[in-house]
Amino acid sequence: MRMGEEAPTMSDTPKARAAATCVVACPKCRGMLGWDDVAAAHTCRTCGRSYPVRDGIAHFIDVAELGPQDRRFARLYDWFSWGYGAFTRIGFALIGTSEARGRAEVLDRLEPRGGRVLEVSVGPGSNLPYLVGRPDVAEVHALDISIGQLRRCRALVRRRDWVVPLYLASGEALPFQDDTFDAVLHIGGINFFDDKARALAEMARVAKPGVRIVVVDEKERTARSYERTLPGFRRSFRGERPEVSAPVDDVPAGMLEVRVTDVWRGWFYCLEFVTPAPAREG
Repeated sequence: MRMGEEAPTMSDTPKARAAATCVVACPKCRGMLGWDDVAAAHTCRTCGRSYPVRDGIAHFIDVAELGPQDRRFARLYDWFSWGYGAFTRIGFALIGTSEARGRAEVLDRLEPRGGRVLEVSVGPGSNLPYLVGRPDVAEVHALDISIGQLRRCRALVRRRDWVVPLYLASGEALPFQDDTFDAVLHIGGINFFDDKARALAEMARVAKPGVRIVVVDEKERTARSYERTLPGFRRSFRGERPEVSAPVDDVPAGMLEVRVTDVWRGWFYCLEFVTPAPAREG
């Protein structure tokens, strides 16, 4: 190690890279990826595209190439990443619950059964302390479109010495193989994705059969409160913010146990559905 370099931690070791290599796929062609030691990158064996790992974060997107709304929010969250964790803690207090109780209300709905969990839009990693080390969770993988949020998350992962592969990636083109995860979680963001239906289809694609997918985001009254309290939120829509609601109509056809309930004292919705098991032959 050269002078001035950080010592490698669990999030940057070959163990974490091996965990990622077992599940990643090219988000463009869905080809299998291999690890290139020289380039420090995942390389597609089908189309040849290369996805570098920089300081413990695998880069699967160029933010400049995202759709207009995704790009706008990636930059907004880059800027807001410094205060996002404190903002959410204050938010839980204002609605009359603790962060631990609030997160348990959502995370307890997951049914990983000792397998892999994927968190889409991990932010600064606020859910990770309630997932890593859970008896029914073997691995946690996490992604976001905001590099600012991921850097905050990486700092948390390093402090705790966790093995949590991190990915700069879009929820609308997940860089993972089909039928890979035993639970999929998304909290905050999907209301303003460029393509909500595609994001939900991607979550279903990377989930194994019979897996529960949990999606949480703000209701309309919460979005209105953000307009009063969050600098830049109203401006980011340039006066054209759509009214938000749970994207039930965007759930892929054939999903089971589709339901929407209120969480967090009615300020957020929780959309859940289960991927179907394969049909039995004969």
